[in-house]
Amino acid sequence: MFRSSSQNHSSESLTDAALWHNFKEGDELALGELAQRYYKRLYGYGSKFSRDREVVKDCIQDLFLEIWDKRTTISEPDSVKLYLLVSIRRRIFRRKTEDKWLEQSEELDFDSTLIGDLPIETAIIEDETSRYYVRKLQQLIPQLTRRQQEIIYLRFYENLDNEAIAEVMSLSRGAVANLLWRALKELKDYWYAGLLLLMWPGISLLK
Repeated sequence: MFRSSSQNHSSESLTDAALWHNFKEGDELALGELAQRYYKRLYGYGSKFSRDREVVKDCIQDLFLEIWDKRTTISEPDSVKLYLLVSIRRRIFRRKTEDKWLEQSEELDFDSTLIGDLPIETAIIEDETSRYYVRKLQQLIPQLTRRQQEIIYLRFYENLDNEAIAEVMSLSRGAVANLLWRALKELKDYWYAGLLLLMWPGISLLK
């Protein structure tokens, strides 16, 4: 997507913030590294809102092209990851609205088949009990509301806290906390939450 400018260092070793700063200075290689770093994540998240994979790919490409075009005026975000997640969600909403797939007042649908994307297979103990809980989890998540499913995805897959989720979904922090609590309560009195805490021990549900 972007051609490299002359650089004496490897972009792969730089932080997101450093890459962002460099691309604002006109370094195409820096933005190319950010695109490579986040493409798979943005595609996975964007695919939850559209079954048309080409639309998702177009939105990602348009997002990075727009960022490049606005590099002289764009701000430096506290979190590049959060900025990109917010941006791709808004871009897909705008694309669907322009294509008349939904009205401005409607919300994006979130595909309930998200659990296959979660890194469960590398995080849980390989025994029959764990596999049972995973199967139950796969059955229960589609029963949640679309918003609850998206919050579960952002919380446990993207590892975002409630404040970041609120920014991505344009909700209040209180609304996110309430939706998350209700989702976990509906998932069989927190046995599900206990399993997730085993898989992601660093996560606090109330953070």
